[in-house]
Amino acid sequence: MWKTMASRQFEPEEVRELLTKERVGPLQGFRSKMGRPFEAAVKLGEDKKPEFDFGADGNGAPQKIDTSRHESIGLCPVCKEGQVYDLENAYVCERAATAPRKCTFRVSKTILQRPIPKEQAQKLMSTGKTDLLPRFISKRGRPFSAYLKLDDGKVGFEFAEKSPRAAKPRARKSVAKT
Repeated sequence: MWKTMASRQFEPEEVRELLTKERVGPLQGFRSKMGRPFEAAVKLGEDKKPEFDFGADGNGAPQKIDTSRHESIGLCPVCKEGQVYDLENAYVCERAATAPRKCTFRVSKTILQRPIPKEQAQKLMSTGKTDLLPRFISKRGRPFSAYLKLDDGKVGFEFAEKSPRAAKPRARKSVAKT
């Protein structure tokens, strides 16, 4: 076991708890590969190596679907068998929410600080592409507009065609002749 994980150093007490209870946390102070801070529990995996446990609402464990509480918004575009449900933090195929996972379709309700409305998730599922959505915030903090697009079962961005900018007139340099 390494002393650090995701740029966070473990305290001796945390290591003891992890080794005795096989789980510790949630702990703060981790940093993603992009340098963003996050919080997660750490558990011992099947091979007894530490791994993150984000819980049912993160990307770790499957989310439970309660059909009396969660609304079905359409047929899954990936597996074409399961229904996609509107959960608290994501739109998820019922086959992705049960173990063993038989599907991978999941769309977060917030992508780059922009909420994704149910109507746009349904359009993505039926046509493979949303309308042009404004106000995504880039990693550098700049707003941009893009379409969400389904490509091989994964959600990605498609950017609108930019009109070419008008060329600025160049100032001529005067060369002195001698």
